[in-house]
Amino acid sequence: MDVAKQLLADLKSQGFKNTKVRTSIIEALIKSPTPLSIAEIMENLGKKGLHPNKTTVYREITFLKNLDSLQEVDFGEGKKLYEISSDHHHHIRCIKCNKISDVPMDKDLNSKEQAILKKMGFKPIGHSLEFFGLCQDCQ
Repeated sequence: MDVAKQLLADLKSQGFKNTKVRTSIIEALIKSPTPLSIAEIMENLGKKGLHPNKTTVYREITFLKNLDSLQEVDFGEGKKLYEISSDHHHHIRCIKCNKISDVPMDKDLNSKEQAILKKMGFKPIGHSLEFFGLCQDCQ
């Protein structure tokens, strides 16, 4: 079963409806190789003939985030991007062409993160680790 079908089946088993807008948002995020902004999500919905208002899209994004099905990515530009929650990873973004790539994190780094938090006495509620640089094409 593909990721979209599995996520939609999980939502349905929890008693949630899979509307056309919700389904299309999930499919758009899964198909995209990079995180998407609200504007990009709405553009994608428009290509499918769906034209929900921005409030509906934000409500769906919040709903999926609250279920931990979606994660928010922030590159510090005042624009939030979204992607389906999957394996633990971070991103690297080219500061010239804005290309975004996933950076998979190994278990060693996860254990280091936990050790730092424990040593500092913090209870984590989230974190952000994003890398910036020049891709091979822009160097």
